Amino acid sequence: MSPIEPSEIIIKKLISLYDKKKFDELLRLSNEILGEFPNSILIQNIQGVVYTELKNYRLAKDLFIKVIKLSPRYTDGYYNLANIYSKLHEENNAIENYNKVLELDKNYFKAHNNLGNIYRKKGLNKKAIECYLSTLEINPNYKVAYYNLAGVLQFYIINEENKNINKYLLYLLKERIIVRPNSIAPNVLNNLYFSTDLKKNLSLIKDKITDKNVNYILKNLQKNSLLMQFMKVCPIPDYYIEKNFVKIREKVLNQIYKSNFDKANIDFLISLSMQCFLNEYIYDQSKDEIEKIKKIDERIKNNLRKNKKINDLDILCLSCYETLTNFSWSDKIKFSDKLKKIFELHINQNKIEKQISKSIKSISNVEDRVSIRVKKQYEENPYPRWQNLGLSVKPRDIKAVISDSDLNLNLKKISNSESPNILIAGCGTGQHAITTASKYKKSKILALDLSFKSLSYAKRKANELEIDNIDFIQGDILDLESIDRKFDVIESVGVLHHMDNPFKGWEILTSCLNNDSLMLIGLYSEKARQHIIQIKKKINKLKLQSNYKNIIKFRKDLIENNNNQWNYIKSSPDFYTVSGVRDLLFHVQEHRFTISKIKEYLDKLGLIFLGFEDQLVKENFKDNYINKDDLYNLDKWEEYEKSNPRIFAGMYQFWCKKI
Repeated sequence: MSPIEPSEIIIKKLISLYDKKKFDELLRLSNEILGEFPNSILIQNIQGVVYTELKNYRLAKDLFIKVIKLSPRYTDGYYNLANIYSKLHEENNAIENYNKVLELDKNYFKAHNNLGNIYRKKGLNKKAIECYLSTLEINPNYKVAYYNLAGVLQFYIINEENKNINKYLLYLLKERIIVRPNSIAPNVLNNLYFSTDLKKNLSLIKDKITDKNVNYILKNLQKNSLLMQFMKVCPIPDYYIEKNFVKIREKVLNQIYKSNFDKANIDFLISLSMQCFLNEYIYDQSKDEIEKIKKIDERIKNNLRKNKKINDLDILCLSCYETLTNFSWSDKIKFSDKLKKIFELHINQNKIEKQISKSIKSISNVEDRVSIRVKKQYEENPYPRWQNLGLSVKPRDIKAVISDSDLNLNLKKISNSESPNILIAGCGTGQHAITTASKYKKSKILALDLSFKSLSYAKRKANELEIDNIDFIQGDILDLESIDRKFDVIESVGVLHHMDNPFKGWEILTSCLNNDSLMLIGLYSEKARQHIIQIKKKINKLKLQSNYKNIIKFRKDLIENNNNQWNYIKSSPDFYTVSGVRDLLFHVQEHRFTISKIKEYLDKLGLIFLGFEDQLVKENFKDNYINKDDLYNLDKWEEYEKSNPRIFAGMYQFWCKKI
């Protein structure tokens, strides 16, 4: 009886040709082999995979159907067929075949993952999460599933106990490049409340807490690994936690002042210190605390003068109230190994950024009156301060990236430079620029910002993440034409509305755009920011200057005011950092837009609206407007926003291109 399959040597040769992407040679050779082995499952499966790579999905589908008819228990055949159905947008057929794979092999983790992708695409986020968790239970090292899980958790809130997810949330918070912690913060908070003993422990805190009580609470909080990590990487946007941390901090200060703090709880104190650094010391301080801080400061100075050992607890305590660079002794002491992370945050990063600042080039002096004031704000408060970031799994060309955004665009008619020049106009502390740099293959990024301090922060973070395709430049959008460069993509989100004349800034950006190239713009919505307008009026009426003391006091007044109209502000992540509150409520310059105004500007600039960027916003819109063309009709969007004034609470973020 002759064999059905060719020898292992032949199969290895075909796989080698596949790995080298020699598809024509592989298909020629495999067709010859099929003459001798017409019922070979392996050969036809390989051919199907090649045709998938060549995007000939119909032929690939026929081959995989033939494969599973020849071998009804061949899991790879069902898996590959499911993948093809997914690419052909036949989701129900894809689900059927992924489920067939899992009937045959429940541990086929990639089938769980891809099934999750389809459920996510269909808006079945809860089922998608279950699939990703199943994937990770089988293979906890499969990073693709972590990226997918993080993607869902940014748009779907788990409102029930799910202890199984905590270890994966912890992983996401520890990893530096999978997701921005603040984008999954609502889910982390919910799981801390639902699936850990956080609420039980915090409920023990009364107006007056005893030494015994606080030690018991700290001991238990310190065991909560998800909380401890969350504190280290993200300003926690939750006032219940904040007000209890304020009480804990004061009690710890009193203990350290009296030298009776239990060192067994030092790890919690380190996390609290990092949290206070990240939120830029937004917690209110009593007069008694301020006095004790001064006395501990003097204690450290005296110990230095007498060459005595500096107590780690004294340093840690002060680092919960102020950045250590504010103290005269900060560069005179040697930090212990236990305080290595504190040294890195407070001292070393500051030194690195000062050094980087000297090397940042400038395109011109900032002369515009408003630009000077905006520059001053971000020199004083670089925004935002961040730790981790969500980067792309791998960079892709422009067309592949843009195809994910569901734009009203013929991809054949846009620039697809092999090494695209991209401008990030107003890059701040680098989150946008670094994310973009990881997204576009072989891209060359010019990241422009007014603030040297923000740019130094951004450059330090890029270096840490080994992103080396960004040129950070200081300057004003108004002076961009002086560099005489054109770009294949321009992205400017949250910037133009802080200029004296947003239209002029947008006009300059348009002049820097190559033909057949794209622009991403982000602008504040007039309707979505009505509550902020009212608060800004209150600030102006009180004639409050945007200094640290006023920001802290005004924020405290808002918190203590039970007026429901401020609830939107209290739920904003920006409300939980000093630079965030300043950017949100105390900004020196703010314009707001309507969709009608955006239409007017697009027409004047000769730009075509291609579609909004935010996927969740678009999904909500499609629940009400089923005609696909409506997605690109600004009149329909204006109509929708009237009924849903908070839909653009983040910003209008949209793509456009030159006519």
